[in-house]
Amino acid sequence: MKKPKKFKLDNFFFYSKNIIRLITPNFFFSIWLKNWLKDTSFDQEMISKRVSYYISPLINTKVQEDWIPLKEYKLPKKGSKYFFDLLKYVKYFSKNKKIKYKFGDVTKNFEVPTIVKSRPINHNGNSVIMKLDALRHFNFIADDLNFKNKSDHIVWRGEIHNENRKILVQKFYDHPLCNIGIVSQYNRFPNEWSKDFKTPKEQLKYKFIISAEGIDVATNLKWIMGSNSLCFMPTPKYETWFMEGKLIPNYHYVHLKDDYSDLIEKRNYYLENEDKALEIIKNANHWVQQFQNKKLEKLISIRVLQQYFELTNQN
Repeated sequence: MKKPKKFKLDNFFFYSKNIIRLITPNFFFSIWLKNWLKDTSFDQEMISKRVSYYISPLINTKVQEDWIPLKEYKLPKKGSKYFFDLLKYVKYFSKNKKIKYKFGDVTKNFEVPTIVKSRPINHNGNSVIMKLDALRHFNFIADDLNFKNKSDHIVWRGEIHNENRKILVQKFYDHPLCNIGIVSQYNRFPNEWSKDFKTPKEQLKYKFIISAEGIDVATNLKWIMGSNSLCFMPTPKYETWFMEGKLIPNYHYVHLKDDYSDLIEKRNYYLENEDKALEIIKNANHWVQQFQNKKLEKLISIRVLQQYFELTNQN
């Protein structure tokens, strides 16, 4: 699948900026840390609530022998975007402090405090969320098309990673009110399930866009909720920095049954009740806004990491 020009440009800037960060001596960051921790330019109660959500009281607060000292936090052969996203914050702290992390799509709980991108919403308290793989997951898109001027059809594109997505495509790949199909390099499913690739911008021409979890969270949830389209989604099972576990069904998104048996019914309802659709879109847009202030996001990230070290007795 050919990557769009913007994707390549974003990657170029991402790696260029982070290589500079990597080679910059930690000394400069340690000087700036005090200023970040003393910053009071934002709502402190809101910051405290978000930090507490990402790092809830840890079950196990003991540093283990296999934890990585920050002085040994090195660029891996794989997962460099995760590495650089975490480097952005660990750079501020002493190289003698230790961390435990798991990169990739995480769907399980841990026995010790572990820094992750994703976790089960019903987690055990040892999964500490940081804003990792952010270039992919927090890629919001400007949407200048009003809801009423969009197609009345339901759209979804993606790969089938689980039974949830398989049910969706199997039921609706040929439905006259839907434009639903697989975009995949693997030929594991019937050919008729495959559809043409649609960029997020092309999908935003539709009133209704489905967000269906893959291995962990659905990548498209963030840009759908930041748009003028209505997000259709079953109850999420996993969460990231976006705090999917705090989203309210039929307030931030239109709730669907796990088997999608109410999909067409919900589509028809919100076509006939556009005011209710617009209210949910407004609520979704408001939710997204809290993640779009870069300074605030960095401040919260640094405080999460600071609390991680405090709770693991690394003062």
